[in-house]
Amino acid sequence: MTDKEFKRLKRSDLIYIIYEYQKKQEELLRENSELREKLSEKELKIENAGSLAEIAAKLSGLFEAAQQTADDYMSQLEFAASAEARKKADAIIKEAEEKAQKIIEEAKMNAPAQKNDE
Repeated sequence: MTDKEFKRLKRSDLIYIIYEYQKKQEELLRENSELREKLSEKELKIENAGSLAEIAAKLSGLFEAAQQTADDYMSQLEFAASAEARKKADAIIKEAEEKAQKIIEEAKMNAPAQKNDE
């Protein structure tokens, strides 16, 4: 609106416009606060991620658990001894290995950034 248009408005209209702007400002301040809190949480998670050695240790445990799960599944399948069951087991193992590989790659990509932050 131009200055002339504002001058022609009634007092009640001006008060309403001011009220709406205040509501919008409060909403933006609330949103800003929420976003700052989320950012703080993410920064805390990054700080807790630790060094590359800690990540490698966590991944090692993950690999062991994945291998144990795959081994357990394979032993169950040996009782069934069907070709279809063996194909499913191979697919599960392959999927677990792919997921583990992705986790390793992500850890390697994130590790230099975390080292620089320390």
